[in-house]
Amino acid sequence: MCGIAGILSLGAEEAPREDVLAMARRLRHRGPDGEGSYFGQGIGFGHTRLAIIDLSHASDQPFADEAAGLVLVFNGEIYNYVELRTELEGLGHRFRSQGDTEVLLRAFAQWRTGAFARLNGMFACAIWDERRQELVLARDRFGEKPLYLARTGREVLFASEMKAILAVRPELRVPNLRAVYRYIARGDLDQDTESFFAGIESLPAGHYLVLDREGRGTPRRYWLPRAAETPRRHAEAVEAFRSLFFDAVRIRLRSDVPVGSSLSGGIDSSSIVCTIHAQKLALGLGEQHTFSARFASAAHDEGRFIDLVARRCGADRHDTWVEPEAFEAAFAALQYHQEEPIASTSPFAQWMVMRLAREHGTTVLLDGQGADELLGGYTQALGMFFAHWLRTGRLDRAAGLLWESWRRYGSLREPALFGGYYLLPARVRDRLAERYFGSGALLAPAVHDRYAPAHAATIAPFRDRLRNELVRWQQTTQLPEFLRYADRNSMAFGREVRLPFLDHRLVEFCFGLPPQWLMEGATTKAILRRAMDGIVPDAVLKRRDKLAYAPPQRSWAHGPLKGWIVRHLEGAARRGDVFDGEAVQAVREGFLRGEDDVLAWRVASTEAWFAEMVDRAPGLPAGCE
Repeated sequence: MCGIAGILSLGAEEAPREDVLAMARRLRHRGPDGEGSYFGQGIGFGHTRLAIIDLSHASDQPFADEAAGLVLVFNGEIYNYVELRTELEGLGHRFRSQGDTEVLLRAFAQWRTGAFARLNGMFACAIWDERRQELVLARDRFGEKPLYLARTGREVLFASEMKAILAVRPELRVPNLRAVYRYIARGDLDQDTESFFAGIESLPAGHYLVLDREGRGTPRRYWLPRAAETPRRHAEAVEAFRSLFFDAVRIRLRSDVPVGSSLSGGIDSSSIVCTIHAQKLALGLGEQHTFSARFASAAHDEGRFIDLVARRCGADRHDTWVEPEAFEAAFAALQYHQEEPIASTSPFAQWMVMRLAREHGTTVLLDGQGADELLGGYTQALGMFFAHWLRTGRLDRAAGLLWESWRRYGSLREPALFGGYYLLPARVRDRLAERYFGSGALLAPAVHDRYAPAHAATIAPFRDRLRNELVRWQQTTQLPEFLRYADRNSMAFGREVRLPFLDHRLVEFCFGLPPQWLMEGATTKAILRRAMDGIVPDAVLKRRDKLAYAPPQRSWAHGPLKGWIVRHLEGAARRGDVFDGEAVQAVREGFLRGEDDVLAWRVASTEAWFAEMVDRAPGLPAGCE
């Protein structure tokens, strides 16, 4: 895991050396174990290293193969590097290191851009081809690792985080009001390649980009979600899912530094912890360490389930109590690292877990993110599947879902409300969301008139709409935001997060399953529950609640964080080029009366972003050195 940065100078003989080094310095938190740089004809690379696999200097970056004329900087992990190395050795390649960095470079030398589809991992990389005078950039299938670009006319800059680019090109610190509109109007973040800065974009997930010396090139997709062939018998499919999941966890345990797990007490993280325990003897693993966020609110705390899983697995458990006063104290540093608005207090819980892991010397944590988007785990999935059964004429299954929803949850609200929602086209849903909340009125008329509805399109690789909706969750509306939180929170403390549920083999397998094996009646994540039977404690597998690893947002907002929210609402009301002052004041007054905090939080968090990331002079806030 690392920080990467670089500049391609268009038509110039030299890249600005001091700028490249300054960009790398701004990424030291991502790589506290070492720094390196490379400068060639019109190109400069900077790198900061967090050593995880092959701790020796043999895997230091930038990594060069002078015979092939290739230089690599790389952020992430290639989990199948052992298997790829064996294959490449069979093709005549010789290695001078034991890490995955050299495997990636040799794979590119062998297969060029075809190498990226062979990788099982999370990565963002830059490769300079001296012979062809080309810069090749690539990003993993789901965008677990970030890669930002800025084109100034005379150069192309790239970096793991936007702050590295802004450190040397502060004139790019201009807000992207289209992104602001999307967040205020619908609560959408990280929807496509646009960032919250007008001049900075991200390389799309699952794409590579080849740039010539004039900066010309267009991103090209190397991976499209597909449905793998799956067993026709349910019992065999459950066994195949379990086998894939076990292997996804196994290869994510490859490390030369301590590996632990985030444990929320929910089924996703519990499945990972229990799967590690089930493979403990076969893999020769020692004592497992888990890291958990706890909350004083009994309605939000999952300590009972955390304790149940930790005891089952004999894990050495570590807890951190998440308090609202700590959120306000840490906010400047949290915002600095996140770089874009923070949609709730939930990311702060993860921030605290990563800090806890650093305190206990655990560098790598496995985490359950991605399971909800893969397996239809959110409550709105009830409506998504209900709409699917109606569209396909399976009224028996639609009725069964309603009955089970009433029996399990005592309510028909989710399948009925979200069923109607998912029967509508995505563009229509975007407009309805704005009308439902009345959120568009919070923006200055000029901003609203220019950008509404600012719909973000997504790919639709399947014939049936249900699977395309799951793809939309993974690629556009849900997962990208959570991946940003995970990457920045972990990297702020020099930690690495690995996500077994985003193993592309497992994702493609689930896309090949009949929908009723993902959602049995109104039971979400059905195949995971079946696969973990006897492995995860029954009390966890049979849970009906979903707490989403989140603090008590409403009580915090109307309690200890009330002053923080009101101050930022007042600041937003004065920012007339972005917000409609009267509409913001109306939200403020409603919030003070105890009304819903959703819109108040959106406006306050956006104003907080402006204050920290746009208005504030460039530099590091306290605690970010």
